[in-house]
Amino acid sequence: NALAAKIAMGTSISTTANNLSVSDAALQEVKILLDNAEKDFLRYSNLLKQKAVTQQQFDGVKTNYEALKAKYALLERQKQTTNLVKTEQTQRLDQNNATVAVASATLDLARINLSYTVVLAPCNGVTGRKNIQVGQLVQPGMVLVDVVDESDIWVIANYKEKQMKHIAINHSVKITVDAVPDVTFYGTVESISQATGASFSLIPQDNSAGNFVKVQQRIPLRIRFTDKNLPKNLQKLRSGMNVECKVKY
Repeated sequence: NALAAKIAMGTSISTTANNLSVSDAALQEVKILLDNAEKDFLRYSNLLKQKAVTQQQFDGVKTNYEALKAKYALLERQKQTTNLVKTEQTQRLDQNNATVAVASATLDLARINLSYTVVLAPCNGVTGRKNIQVGQLVQPGMVLVDVVDESDIWVIANYKEKQMKHIAINHSVKITVDAVPDVTFYGTVESISQATGASFSLIPQDNSAGNFVKVQQRIPLRIRFTDKNLPKNLQKLRSGMNVECKVKY
């Protein structure tokens, strides 16, 4: 309905603009005739004083001049009225445009709120622990379920500081898993953390004053499984299992 109103108002303004063009043309025409009639009126006024024309001829010229003057004044008032109508219609069009903009924004907000009713998992996998029950009200930021991504498997190995001397990215790694004792898995060092594991703890250690006993810190490594591993063996792995890693360098 709002769009229909906008189109109708646009058509009305276009018609008003055409009327203004016609009014300007009519005013110009009458102005030319009025100037000529005024010259005739002044000329016949002088001739009448000299008794070179009759009173009837003078009255005809005077009547024509006054009629054109009245017509010109009428056309000017009509033009002013048309201008007022155009201004009013423009204001109504602006109001309609604002109404359409508000309705469009409301529709976009409704679409966003509707999209929030569907919760999509960030990846394909298997659901683990479920923290929600049927009929429970979900709050923003609430954890619903834990999802284990089966397509993305890696190992986080925590090596001591002294063991990091020769370890670098892309080094080969042999991995043994306690739950799969007869299989050797192969991987590569994908990334090395820029901080120790203790730095990410809830209360990080403060060694600014020094410690009486030096404690070896652990550096987390991310190890990616390579294509040398058989898919059937990778399917036996579960999140959280204990493994032993040996980096070749």
